[in-house]
Amino acid sequence: MYKSLLEHTLSLLVVFLLLCSAAVWTGRLLGHDIGPAETADTAKQAAFAAPDAEQLARLTLDGGTVRLQPRDSASWTVSDADGSELGVVLSSAPYAQKIEGFAGPTPLFVYVDQTGRVVQTAAADNNESPDFFESAWNGTAPHWQGLTAAEAAALKVDAVSGATYSSTAIVRNVQQTLAAYAEAEGRRTDAPAVGWLRTAAVAVVLLLGVLAAWAGRGRKGVRVVVLLLNVGVTGFWCGQFLSLSLLRGWVANGLDPLLYLPGLLMLGVALLMPWLGRKRHYCNWMCPFGSLQELAARLPLLPKVPCGPRVFRWMRRVRMGVLAVLLLGLWTGVGAFVLDYEPFTAFMLASASPVVLVLAGTFVVASLFVPNLWCRCCCPVGALLDLSEDDKPAQDGPAGQVS
Repeated sequence: MYKSLLEHTLSLLVVFLLLCSAAVWTGRLLGHDIGPAETADTAKQAAFAAPDAEQLARLTLDGGTVRLQPRDSASWTVSDADGSELGVVLSSAPYAQKIEGFAGPTPLFVYVDQTGRVVQTAAADNNESPDFFESAWNGTAPHWQGLTAAEAAALKVDAVSGATYSSTAIVRNVQQTLAAYAEAEGRRTDAPAVGWLRTAAVAVVLLLGVLAAWAGRGRKGVRVVVLLLNVGVTGFWCGQFLSLSLLRGWVANGLDPLLYLPGLLMLGVALLMPWLGRKRHYCNWMCPFGSLQELAARLPLLPKVPCGPRVFRWMRRVRMGVLAVLLLGLWTGVGAFVLDYEPFTAFMLASASPVVLVLAGTFVVASLFVPNLWCRCCCPVGALLDLSEDDKPAQDGPAGQVS
């Protein structure tokens, strides 16, 4: 027993260190800047200059009538001539130091009004080709107008054809800046980001999944109900799931436990159940995307491709290879963009990019022939959770369930 406990603990530690190593390239770990002190000081001094009159005009602010009061090293409170606060101007400089376009860094400013919505964005000085940068800017900047900071940070905006480097840099600048701002503002609230009602709904679905895993195994009707709740409630209504992008973000930036309470509940159950003898509980009883694939596989429409234990073992090896490639990309600082295309965000239909929707749909359709193809062959979260368990993975059954 003690040997098993030690092995499990060491496995969890290895997974945590893998996530830490994947987060290091961002320059942050658990919410703290890392790297040589001289570099950090130099970056802060390069700071974070306030927008000039031309940039204020692009932000729809009249430099002759508004006043900017430093809020911190990278943001300014905007007031009108009467002293009434209009909102906040944010600089992306400290949040996107390693993000570069075709010719170097592409810092920008974001104006967020008093209601917390993005009014306008404006580019700071950069060395991009003017024609390419203008094309990139016109193809991306309008997407964020009118959204809350959290919505804009989560919005997936595709790169502009012909200006891929510049547009990708713009998107990542906006996302990282507004994510940091939304997180800081969220810490001033007393509720989870999705609200208490949705948080309670997630908790209820998780509890039902735990009960079903203990008492409902082998009962087809019970399992189908849990799968439907995972898809409808946890996925589409609440937009909660575990992804490599989410886990890496938590490790890099730290997190407010209350703000991310539903996700932390999911992670807690996913890590606790294997200790209680229910291996791969997240993949089998919790994951919304896995549940959607299994429901598709249960439709009696088309014959299934026969897969034996040997095929399942090879699929698991492929999935571990996918995780290794992703981690290698993150360690070298060139693979972060791939995380934008994890299919889990397809549940957030209003903000999911067409590429993610097509990718998710492809794997759901593929599950009509090979059940849970994404889970078996590609999912990095499933691979990490397998690594976190102390003994050999359980054999997969015909529908992706642990036999």
